[in-house]
Amino acid sequence: MFEVLYYWIDIIWLPIIFLFVHKKHRWWALGFAISSLIITHLLIETMVFIGYENGIAGLLTSHVKIRSLVVSSVYYTIFLLMARYSKNTEGVVFMAACLSFFFMIFVTTSIVMVL
Repeated sequence: MFEVLYYWIDIIWLPIIFLFVHKKHRWWALGFAISSLIITHLLIETMVFIGYENGIAGLLTSHVKIRSLVVSSVYYTIFLLMARYSKNTEGVVFMAACLSFFFMIFVTTSIVMVL
C-alpha cells in the first residue's frame, strides 16, 4: 500500500502547478508537468530494470527515486516561480519555457541517476 503511494508521491505536483499558474498558461504547464512526470518515471524504471537502483557509478547511496524526486521538485519550484511572475508572456514563449524546463529535468535527472 505505502509502496504504491511512495512511488506516485510526485503526482501531487500536478494540482499544485495547475492551480498556481495563471489561467492562460495552465494547460501548457500541466502538459509540462505530466510529460516530466512520465520521463522521470521511465528513467527510474530503466535504472531499476538494468539493476542499478543506487546509480551506475555508485557515488551516492540513495535510491534513484529519491534523487529524481529531489531534482524534479527543485525544477518544479523554479518553474512555478517563473510562471507566477510572467503572466503577460505570450503562449509560444511560455511553451518554449516549458520545453526548456522539461529538457533540464531530463538531463539533470539522468546525470544524477548515473551518480
